[in-house]
Amino acid sequence: MTGGRIRRTWLVAIGVVAVLIAAAVITAVAVSGGSSSDDDSTLAVPAEPRLLVVGDSYAEGIGAEDPAADNWARLAADRLAELGWQTRIDAAGGTGWVNGAGGPNTYGERLARAAQNDDFAPNVLVLQGGANDYQSSPDVVGDAVASSIEQARRQWPGIEVVVFSSSVPFGLTDRAVPLSTAIADAAASAGVPDINPVAEQWMTADTAADYTAGDGTHLTTAGYAYVADRFVADFSALFGLDR
Repeated sequence: MTGGRIRRTWLVAIGVVAVLIAAAVITAVAVSGGSSSDDDSTLAVPAEPRLLVVGDSYAEGIGAEDPAADNWARLAADRLAELGWQTRIDAAGGTGWVNGAGGPNTYGERLARAAQNDDFAPNVLVLQGGANDYQSSPDVVGDAVASSIEQARRQWPGIEVVVFSSSVPFGLTDRAVPLSTAIADAAASAGVPDINPVAEQWMTADTAADYTAGDGTHLTTAGYAYVADRFVADFSALFGLDR
């Protein structure tokens, strides 16, 4: 092979490698949520952030002294409002990825109803919950998570989605592990971050008495405040709001 042909062959090889590297970078950004940030955050902050929180009874604040004011979602929304975020909270006790609380209240069904609301078009979505699916198999729950994420992206093209798994009391943590794992795996497969209190061990034996409501299922006022603090910290890190 002549020197000219060798040089041309190497140039072609270098060009192919460059294309492959560029494709890998594009794929990595797409999977991480499309952020163009140079820091460790993974999601892009919209120019005018409009956050929709779709949650279960924890977003209603069941067990708190003043549920409407003391639920984790309201407390988090108040913190984000200081940064210019608008938040709409859609809470319904008993909601699950599969379980509809005796009616049309799965996350997919609630997302379909939310899309009919013309006065609030979200560009960030938090889907919170999973504890109400304790009677469903993890595989079925995982499929429903993936379906709900896909549905949200169809309804609101370009929306950033964050999954927020159940913040169950310490005594229910063992029961929640298979479900939280299935939810996290489905979110990861869809390229969506999952804030996972079970995996991060937010609830411990030391905090159980202060954070668990009398029904043993929901949280106290202090518990919701703690969950809101932890959520805001993780959520802020995802969007680079803590920088």
